[in-house]
Amino acid sequence: MPNDAIPQTLNWKEPYQLAMLEMDARKLPLLIDRANEAILDRIENGDARSLKSEIHLLNDALNNLRLLRREYEQAFQEYRKLRNRKSG
Repeated sequence: MPNDAIPQTLNWKEPYQLAMLEMDARKLPLLIDRANEAILDRIENGDARSLKSEIHLLNDALNNLRLLRREYEQAFQEYRKLRNRKSG
C-alpha cells in the first residue's frame, strides 16, 4: 500500500513502534530519529480537529522517545568507559 493511502493518523505509529521495540542498539538512533520526525510531521500537518483526539498519544510518544534516547546515550557512554578501561 503506498504511503499516500495510509491515513495520516497512522503514519507516525509504525516508526514509533519500530523504535520502541528495536533490540539492536546500532539501529536505535536512526529509528528514534525517524519516529520523532514522523510524530512532529503529524503535529505540524494535522488539522486541529483530528489532533485534538490524538494529541495526548503524540505527546506520550515524544516523551517515550526522549527517555529511550537518554537511556541509549547513557548505556553507550557506559560502554565507552568500560571499553576505554580495558584498552588503557
